Amino acid sequence: MVDAYSFNSRLRPVVVLNPSKRDYYRQRFDVAHELGHLIMHSDAEPGGRVVEEQAHRFASELLMPADEIVHLLPAFMNRGAWVTLAKLKEEWGVSIQALLFRARRLGRLSDVSYRNAMVTLSKRGWRRDEPGLVKAIEQPSLLARAVQLLDDEGIEESTLIEQCRVPAKLFQSVIARTPQRLSPHPFGADQAAPDSRKVVSLLPRLSAETTKQDGR
Repeated sequence: MVDAYSFNSRLRPVVVLNPSKRDYYRQRFDVAHELGHLIMHSDAEPGGRVVEEQAHRFASELLMPADEIVHLLPAFMNRGAWVTLAKLKEEWGVSIQALLFRARRLGRLSDVSYRNAMVTLSKRGWRRDEPGLVKAIEQPSLLARAVQLLDDEGIEESTLIEQCRVPAKLFQSVIARTPQRLSPHPFGADQAAPDSRKVVSLLPRLSAETTKQDGR
């Protein structure tokens, strides 16, 4: 699955996100990563290890500036470190995985501590489905505004869906201002998409799991 890609059109740079990716924090990193490609790699071959690493480092510095975050990151992993990471996730709007990567890159965590932390994430099922509270959300507006302008001119959304030849739920997900969860069968026209805007804070769940593991 392609998470995101970008290109420079004659009018403006474009970043395209996969609407089926339901992790808002990781999508923010995807956007920053693609912005790095647009700035640094206009003539580079896409997908190369070097350019991907450069874009990854660009995104890390953009979203987590070293001077501002380095002393907030944990220097070793214990229960308190996970609580710290949960708070940083909700404050900085990045995933725990990104924070751990940043901590290792800035020398706060050793390679061993980083690997052990990633193993813990895998065991908890958080590599693909991290919990967390979204306090604020950026709202993309270009496509939604374009659809509104067309509607003002008498061109209804149903006409656009018909001309695009895509399922209605997929079209609505692409133009949405907030992340939408697609149906497991997005080409089933009559299936209602579940509401993906409900979020749950990471902290109570995290505290319960660590307490259980400690046998307390």
